[in-house]
Amino acid sequence: MRLDFRSYIALYTLAIFVLSGCAAGHRGGRLSSDGSKPEVSQGLEADRVQVASLQNALMELNDYADVEEANRVAESVLFHSARLADQYRMVRPAVLHNVLVRVGFKDRGLCHHWTTDLMKQLQQLELKTYQLYWGVAYRGSELREHNSVVVAASGDPFDNGMVLDPWRYGGELYWARVKNDRYPWKERPRHEW
Repeated sequence: MRLDFRSYIALYTLAIFVLSGCAAGHRGGRLSSDGSKPEVSQGLEADRVQVASLQNALMELNDYADVEEANRVAESVLFHSARLADQYRMVRPAVLHNVLVRVGFKDRGLCHHWTTDLMKQLQQLELKTYQLYWGVAYRGSELREHNSVVVAASGDPFDNGMVLDPWRYGGELYWARVKNDRYPWKERPRHEW
């Protein structure tokens, strides 16, 4: 059986999609009031609500949390994620964007790019009551490896932290406790960052 050009391109794209990594995303995190799908920031009020929600979640990690520091982390991660989505010229869903990066149509936007860029932004905050970790799930798997920033209370282990994942929804931040997320997160050693 001989394939025409369009069939060849379709098969090639499908193969790249399968091999793109970070492909095991799922819906979760913040839901709309009817529980149907993630909320999308629209306007200043929605941004304030999102910042306050993440700030509260961060403060729950830490009995001695600094309210101002939790607010700085929340604002930084939410707004920097949006800036990165613009910079990467994100295409949704994220797995489609991965395919475009893998075939050379886009330069950045894989989960490890998000993690690297977000980690640099958060490290500039010089946190005192929180610490940063690099989380990786399915490490080494071409099909499933996923990377993300994890933040925990200062002195707490990785497993007590919270995943901050802007990749899943193409710049719309997802967050959840490491233990509650569907990904089997493991700490990436600091010397590998």
